[in-house]
Amino acid sequence: MEVDPPPLVSPLFNDAKADVILRTVGVDFRMYKSLLSLASPFFDGMFTLPQPTSKSSRAVEKLLMFCHPAHSPVLETLDEVRLVIEPAVKYDMAGVVQRIVMQFAKFIDQAPLRAYCIAWQFKLRDQVQQAAEHLLKQPLLPRRFVKELDLIPATALHRLHEYHYSCGKAARAVATAFGWIDVSSYIRFEAGPVCYSCSNGGETVTGYDNQSISARSWWVEYMRETAVLLQERPCGATVKDPELLNKTFRRAVQCRDCKDRVLMEMQEFTGDFASEVERTTAMITLDIDF
Repeated sequence: MEVDPPPLVSPLFNDAKADVILRTVGVDFRMYKSLLSLASPFFDGMFTLPQPTSKSSRAVEKLLMFCHPAHSPVLETLDEVRLVIEPAVKYDMAGVVQRIVMQFAKFIDQAPLRAYCIAWQFKLRDQVQQAAEHLLKQPLLPRRFVKELDLIPATALHRLHEYHYSCGKAARAVATAFGWIDVSSYIRFEAGPVCYSCSNGGETVTGYDNQSISARSWWVEYMRETAVLLQERPCGATVKDPELLNKTFRRAVQCRDCKDRVLMEMQEFTGDFASEVERTTAMITLDIDF
């Protein structure tokens, strides 16, 4: 009895003029040797793949789509990313890896810890750093388990924790040492002889050019609370946390002199504050040894 040939998955790989067939379990992929040679030194002179599993057939199809000039595949999940990048790295397909990496940013936004693990596994240095930076928006602990943690060594997780802690320490310092605040921003939060109801009991704070002021009590409280939060989430978005600002506004509107100006003044100030936090943490880099 004549046995039917294995079916073809996609018309893209059903070209009768193709000069090589990559065969997986139950699936044939008709391809051009020239394209495979250009995409991978591994295939330059070698045109057979090891006997894969049925799962590998999906990986091969996606991989070949990245090699084909007539197709621009879109990766929808991190599982797909890993499925395709693993053979691309294995077979030294530098161009394919580059195309995959171009789609990586959206996954860093969606699932930064998973993205961090996958980027570390395949030694994608820039993507490891970007994912670590994105994770600054979340507390270090508690953090739910993700399956990709099994892909990385303990060293990778330890360095992520060290990086997060160092950024937290630096960001907290921004909220406790005020030398970065310009004169105009600093002076407008002074209670002084005008805003008696916002006096903080005579406590002074020192900032720009060693200038000391008796700051408004609600602003002092805001900075103290922000310092604590920045240790946990060392990023610019933390200083604009809606819950934190609403609490500050509720305090400020109790003062007849502050209630009409606090919203505008804090919007301007938190913009500068966030920028300073981002500038400070940007000077800290993750320890990556590849």
